[in-house]
Amino acid sequence: MKGRLLLVFLSVLIIMSLLLGACAAPAATEAPVATDAAAATEAATEAPAVEPVTIKYWHTMSDPETAKLDEVIAAFEAANPGITVEPSRYAWGDFKTALLTAIAGGDVPDTARMDIAWVSEFASQGALMQLDGALPDFDAIAASVFPGPLSTNKWDGHYYGLPQNTNTQVLVYNKAAFEAAGIANPPATIEEFVADACALTDTAAGTYGYAQGGTYFWAPAPLFYAMGGKIVDEGITTATGYVNSAESVAAFTMMKDLYDQGCMSPNLLGGGIATDAGQGTGIYAMIIDGPWMVDIYKGTYPELDYAFAPIPAGADGTSSVVGGEDVVILDGSANKEAAAKWVSYLMSADAQKALAQVGVVPTIASLSGDADLPAYFAVFMEQLKTAQARVPSPKWSDMDTAINNAYQRILNGDQTAQVALDQAAAEIDALLAQ
Repeated sequence: MKGRLLLVFLSVLIIMSLLLGACAAPAATEAPVATDAAAATEAATEAPAVEPVTIKYWHTMSDPETAKLDEVIAAFEAANPGITVEPSRYAWGDFKTALLTAIAGGDVPDTARMDIAWVSEFASQGALMQLDGALPDFDAIAASVFPGPLSTNKWDGHYYGLPQNTNTQVLVYNKAAFEAAGIANPPATIEEFVADACALTDTAAGTYGYAQGGTYFWAPAPLFYAMGGKIVDEGITTATGYVNSAESVAAFTMMKDLYDQGCMSPNLLGGGIATDAGQGTGIYAMIIDGPWMVDIYKGTYPELDYAFAPIPAGADGTSSVVGGEDVVILDGSANKEAAAKWVSYLMSADAQKALAQVGVVPTIASLSGDADLPAYFAVFMEQLKTAQARVPSPKWSDMDTAINNAYQRILNGDQTAQVALDQAAAEIDALLAQ
């Protein structure tokens, strides 16, 4: 029954994914580890010879990341004679189709680095290997990483991946704009954030204190979580009482008030200046975004005087949202033992510090503040201590749509935050009941 469900799931998703990009050719599966029986017969005390094994690792890394990955692979292979890692790089838009095609054809990569939002989807259909209770050092690795990124790998009580790399969003502010407004420090609380957003707004000049990147949940999530908002219960069984709780309603009401007062740019409903361009040209004083802004501003707005700060705290402290990629072992791999060694190595401090040199944020909590990491990582890794995942569920995309639609109705004045989120709660409950 499980196999039939998987085939139906894969057939539907492949058809949908083919509309987005071309399929990549499936990779061949290597032979499993074998022993030399003749040598074992000659000397019982002699260890059996192990045939070389090649494990395939699929990813969507950038050019600098791919170059650094080659160094990581070389170090792993030197420490693990007989195991060769064969990496394959895909464009992000083609990657899901390539994975689905490989799974449907029974010719899967052994390991893959996939978007955190995909893990529960693939795990729910039996496509991924359960790691807790199977990976020898799973417990130690799980205890070493930030809890938010780790939680993205959990589905139905088990873990089907580990957080290879992560990111989160923090406050990005224009230091010159703050100085001109006489504001000495970035806002530390939601109350200060609201006051600063309005103080930094000049309607006549067409400048705004704050700009948000859109209405899908990734954009409002940091402020929503910081104000105590929740989407579902811990067991992912209901949204009622969570996405429409007093805290969730207060978060969206605060953003609606900023919008109505003109202290938040109307760009989030489309047609305006993008957040990076707006901040880079002095139109937006504050945005909320990720570590990739360093490279964006370095390349496009090198003169911009900006800084990072934690998300302003709500009643229970600061929080934000988790992004990144997880590393998984495909259930159809014929080389699970070797694949497990590769996954464990990717989760090591050596591998994570190497990739950090090209801007990849580590998931190992103890590396926060490490002198070998880029200095700007510090605020992001501090934020990751309390950052939360979006709901790790195969239904997340539909949940996101429900929240997006509710947020748009709130901003447009079609519904109050309470009414809009009550409707979203009912829609998400229906999804969870399927």
